[in-house]
Amino acid sequence: MEIAFYTLLTIVIFTAVLSLGGWGWIGSKIAKTLPHAPLKTGDKAAIYLNGKYNRTATVTKVTVEYVYIYDNKVKLPVDFRGRFYAIGVDATDASKVVFLANRGHYRLIRVAELIRKVFALVDDESNLTPEYSENECLKMQPSEEGEDDEC
Repeated sequence: MEIAFYTLLTIVIFTAVLSLGGWGWIGSKIAKTLPHAPLKTGDKAAIYLNGKYNRTATVTKVTVEYVYIYDNKVKLPVDFRGRFYAIGVDATDASKVVFLANRGHYRLIRVAELIRKVFALVDDESNLTPEYSENECLKMQPSEEGEDDEC
């Protein structure tokens, strides 16, 4: 009887922890075991296209949805920013683009993507942080007609 009580109590506590955000917390702790190598404007990024090394290029501009290379002539999509990588899927041909600060970390992408999907991790804010000038602002939702459009 005592064993059943402790088993039931353990299950209830475990379920409560997971339902109150424990799953994401566990995932964030597991993700911290991965290397931390953020990219920013001016850094060299190793770019992989559809799983194959494509080139190394200097990041010249970063926005919320795109990374620009070659003096803002080429824009590449960014959908998720991880601790050491960023990943995006091109809308026109569904090409998968991966950005890395250290080319040797490419072998960890599958593990990092599995952790991200299983634990529903959010973007790492320190990797490829978007830049805003004084005239730009981040709009979260489109404004309604007649509302003030100022930031």
